[in-house]
Amino acid sequence: MIVTRPENNMIDPALCLSGRLGSLGPRVEAQVREYARIWSESPSNPPNPRTIYPPRVKKEIERELSALIDRVRIEHQKRLASTGWETADLEEIAADLRPFLKRILDRLNIPLAAVYDFRFLDSTRRFIRAARDFDPELRVDAVYQALRNVWIMNTLQLFLGREVGATKAIIGYSLVYPYLDNFLDDDEVPEPAKLALVLKLRRWLEGEDERPATALEERLHALIVMIEGEFSREDCPDVYQSLLAIHNAQIKSLLQQRKRQPPDPVRILDISLEKGGTSVLADGYLAAGKLEPAEEAFCFGLGTFLQLADDLQDIAEDLRRGHITLFSQAAGRKSLDPLVYKLLRFMSLTVERTLDESRPRQRDLKDVIIPSCALLYAEAAAKQPCYFSKGCLRSLAETFPVRFSYLKKLRRTLQGNFLVGGEKICNLDSFTIALMSLSSRAFALD
Repeated sequence: MIVTRPENNMIDPALCLSGRLGSLGPRVEAQVREYARIWSESPSNPPNPRTIYPPRVKKEIERELSALIDRVRIEHQKRLASTGWETADLEEIAADLRPFLKRILDRLNIPLAAVYDFRFLDSTRRFIRAARDFDPELRVDAVYQALRNVWIMNTLQLFLGREVGATKAIIGYSLVYPYLDNFLDDDEVPEPAKLALVLKLRRWLEGEDERPATALEERLHALIVMIEGEFSREDCPDVYQSLLAIHNAQIKSLLQQRKRQPPDPVRILDISLEKGGTSVLADGYLAAGKLEPAEEAFCFGLGTFLQLADDLQDIAEDLRRGHITLFSQAAGRKSLDPLVYKLLRFMSLTVERTLDESRPRQRDLKDVIIPSCALLYAEAAAKQPCYFSKGCLRSLAETFPVRFSYLKKLRRTLQGNFLVGGEKICNLDSFTIALMSLSSRAFALD
């Protein structure tokens, strides 16, 4: 029976929290405390830039990127009328683009082998096919939303020494995101309906056998069954405890947003750290089944600064929706320069703490994460200049490999020539699907 508040027949969100995290619960609390400590110790002054790109070099990189996109556009036009494509076609395209991509990555000091692995392309292709089989009506933008999670999990597979691919658990968990998030973000759906679904989802994650009542519930339940088909609850309890951990973190975030009194900045940080950390922690357990303590710490840490990156990117949207984060709370009241500098330093300290440079795979991953996230943060600030000083934006622009104006133009080119977010996945032409596979490491400009 669903317990409601008598005065308004509203489900109490606190009832959606799970108490079945087992030994993982205290470990999550310890990780939150540790990363909150690292955040508090991270300086808020500008870090020394790893690389400065003078105007001449920026223009050279822009020419390389334009040549790469033109090559892809030519292939797209050649194959637009094609009725099918084979794996060999994708391998041929990937081999053709490799020299272009290598020249660009060399300029960014990012190791090619760490980001251009055909297993990632094949995983993306398999995921897109599985998504199309599962729901032909799924929109392309929803697939891309899920793909972001697939790519993180593929990266974790590589880091953890597991076979890289789109497993049933990865497909199932990644597809939960667009269905659940889009439902919860829909302003037309009343809150009692949202909470009722969240409560039912918690029960499914806990292993209870509750019958789905709507088409959406049937899809979500089928995706959880997909995860159960790969990981036994008896053999891999941490998999399900990690799923309940991210579930609880999301509920805590919802409860925080509902409070009327001014929120405590420390509590806001803790919620972001827990929400991001448990998200990638679940990714890690779904990628590997089991994790060592050091692997668990890395996954949690990676999730913390990716979540803070999302908070940085979503300042305007969070303000519009009344969502409180470290960035949206400070926006408009003071410059966000110190926060973005602190985030850069926090990210670097976290990576240094959790990755061992003596191990080649971890060294390559470090060499990808630090510059990639620094570019992500710089671009996020540039897209919201009203919250940052001119001096801060100028210093961030100097560390960015292309002009921000060029990047904006590049996005329009990619979106206008290849993908339409509202397009149904069943209607995509064959080469566009191949291009989405290639974009898994080459064009993931999000």
